[in-house]
Amino acid sequence: MSEYVWHPTPEFTEHGNIAAFCRKHGIDGGYRELQTRSVTHPQWFWERAAADIGIVWHTPPTRVCDDTGGIAFTRWFPGGRTNLVDSCLHRHLRQGRGRAPALRWEREDGTKGVLTYDDVAARSARVAGGLRALGVVEGDRVAGYLPAGPEALVLLFACARIGAVLVPLFSGFGTEAIAVRLVDAGAKVLVTAAAATRHGRRYDMETVARTALEKATCVRHLVVVPEEPGAPPNPSGQSRRNVPSAPLGAGATPRASRPSRAGDVSQDEPTASPGPATTTWHSLSGAEPAETVSLPTGTPFLLLHTSGTTGRPKGAMHTHGGFPVQVGSETRYNLDLRPDDVAFWVTDPGWIMFPLVAVGATLAGACVLAYQGAIDHPDVTRLWRLLDDHGVTVFGSSPSLARMLMGRGPKHPAPSRLRVLGSTGEPWTEEAWRWYFADFGGERCPVINICGGTEVGGSLLASAPTLPQSPCSFSGPCLGIDAAIEDDQDTEPPEGHVGELVVRHSWPGMTRGLWRARERFADTYFGRRPGRWSHGDLVSRTGDEWFVHGRLDDIIKVAGKRLGPTEVEDAVVGDPAVAEAAAVGIPHPVKGEALWCFAVPAAGRPIGAPEAERIRGRVAHALGPAFRPSRVVAVPVLPRTRNGKVMRRLIRSLVTGEALGDLSTLVNPAGLDAIRTALQDQ
Repeated sequence: MSEYVWHPTPEFTEHGNIAAFCRKHGIDGGYRELQTRSVTHPQWFWERAAADIGIVWHTPPTRVCDDTGGIAFTRWFPGGRTNLVDSCLHRHLRQGRGRAPALRWEREDGTKGVLTYDDVAARSARVAGGLRALGVVEGDRVAGYLPAGPEALVLLFACARIGAVLVPLFSGFGTEAIAVRLVDAGAKVLVTAAAATRHGRRYDMETVARTALEKATCVRHLVVVPEEPGAPPNPSGQSRRNVPSAPLGAGATPRASRPSRAGDVSQDEPTASPGPATTTWHSLSGAEPAETVSLPTGTPFLLLHTSGTTGRPKGAMHTHGGFPVQVGSETRYNLDLRPDDVAFWVTDPGWIMFPLVAVGATLAGACVLAYQGAIDHPDVTRLWRLLDDHGVTVFGSSPSLARMLMGRGPKHPAPSRLRVLGSTGEPWTEEAWRWYFADFGGERCPVINICGGTEVGGSLLASAPTLPQSPCSFSGPCLGIDAAIEDDQDTEPPEGHVGELVVRHSWPGMTRGLWRARERFADTYFGRRPGRWSHGDLVSRTGDEWFVHGRLDDIIKVAGKRLGPTEVEDAVVGDPAVAEAAAVGIPHPVKGEALWCFAVPAAGRPIGAPEAERIRGRVAHALGPAFRPSRVVAVPVLPRTRNGKVMRRLIRSLVTGEALGDLSTLVNPAGLDAIRTALQDQ
């Protein structure tokens, strides 16, 4: 274990949300004792966490969880009724905080604005009314193909308000990826932006959407957000701060959903139609406001597809009861979100982090910043200006963004109001982590690493701001998560050795199965280790801290010896000639796999034969002679997703000639040809 480089301050140990929860419930040992108790007595913890987070139950659950169906089909908060809109929005209005900012937003061209909790509640009520006018009923799926901005947030709460299921689509998807997900979801409505801008270039999203709809005949209505949407019309002339909605407070009875649905989503097969009717966002948001319906806690509100290497993507389902409790716990206790915070996570509405931050921050009464555009346009100082202009206090991104900014950004740390840094998406290299913590964060902010995913509905591992940190580390499992590390023999490996992350008990945010794929769900996550969730992440533990090393399908096995790719990449990028690197295992007739390294040269530093030999020596010195790379290939780019993840499987497939599989999340497809050329020329 590296030495601790950050130690908690009284801001967290005395005044933070974890400290307040522990004092209230007599937990003297802080986060470690609370985590242990939350696992040994999960029902005790989740009942109290839901109350602390501010979850509004219209009808209290009869129990916290019902696990008679086993870990895969545990029901959380059965017998209860709720609607996340009441917990996230109306609760704050009833407490007199309607004028507090809920969303700050900015576009690449500098256009910006602020929506209060009153505004978001009123606008989502009207958009919900517009969806109702289009024939959307509880359980119908409404897809959103939108960049980050006010429309994405309003649509999320509009769908939740009337019991519709939001299907988020990554704003960088092409037509085939959109069509596949629309058809799989059986979406009735698609909401798209007319266009978006990145790096000063206009991207025509409406044309992409219309082309996708030629294959997705289930969609009956296309709603288009104009390029300059402006303020929605208000035909009644009534103040938007006073638009009526169902009063879901004490002494009021929310409108109940149809009891026959019992929290289930309609899964009728898509119905063919002659073509979707088109309407505008202005028209949708000019409708009479819809009431907020009361729903069984197991009612899905989010259908979010994961990316598969082959076959159709998997649809994870998250509910009105479980998801807010899960993400509310993580944002409240791990990110320490408070009402005066402004949270900014570099993400897209099509990824899990957007609804996680949107729901988690509004539960806390905090403000979300949504930015549409490239974070480094017109230059890398854009990020520093965003943080300063909007008063951001909690910032999150991926390690890839840190590596992109290293050496390019200002020589001074981020604005001093920033108090928490977050990270997710992939493992860190130590060099990038130290830059993020010291150069960017000024050594004053904890780095809250979180490890989870779309199907998790949040995180399984996280850092805690009340515990000291060493580089790249996690404090361990999140509160209420009964996680362990297991090797190929289903036993815990020795300290410092890598194994798979598994979970031995369900948690509130766990996907409620997979959309139209009950057997696939059981086989994918519980088939290899019956009775435990197999997450597929490679992790290790040293002392009290946990470390993530990559994905199981990225593991490299050289002559029976296993290692994660990030260990290799950390050694490679330590060479001054290398800016970025990816390590993959390539089939070998004797060793099983040979280690190949793909390196992007640093500016003005070519990688020829002498540099490649030097890099091979660095890796052998760092990891041992057995892991000396068989080959070092210089490439101009690495294949990445929009949120920065390196798609190592594509590099491996280019070498082996295997099918590339799903390319829907690949942001730089031209890079594949560049890698093919490099393989041929070197």
